Amino acid sequence: MTANLDFSNVDRALDAAFKEAMFLLGREFTKSITANVWQWPTAPSPRNIVDTGRLRSSQQISFQGVGSATFAWPVDYALYVHQGYTMSDGTVIPGRPWTTQAMSTFDVVATLGTIIRRNIGNG
Repeated sequence: MTANLDFSNVDRALDAAFKEAMFLLGREFTKSITANVWQWPTAPSPRNIVDTGRLRSSQQISFQGVGSATFAWPVDYALYVHQGYTMSDGTVIPGRPWTTQAMSTFDVVATLGTIIRRNIGNG
């Protein structure tokens, strides 16, 4: 006896669930950028990290095969905002690691499980 199982539908369903979870994570990154939780050396503090909106609106996500996603914020100052820096006058601008903050509150695995259960009719 030979058994041949076609898992292509399962693979497509898992890939779709992963992409949906990543888009939800992207939404959490945006929420983190706009949250009034970031320390700043002058009032108001805490504040959000939106000045012009360019950083927030620059978010990009790309998928490199099944189960792999890359987020990017291709503005020239994104790394400075995320990691912090010291100005020429000595003023320390603290890092505002919006990705770390979002990942600490968003459970990717649980979200993926919820999406999969919903998509197969058990959620």
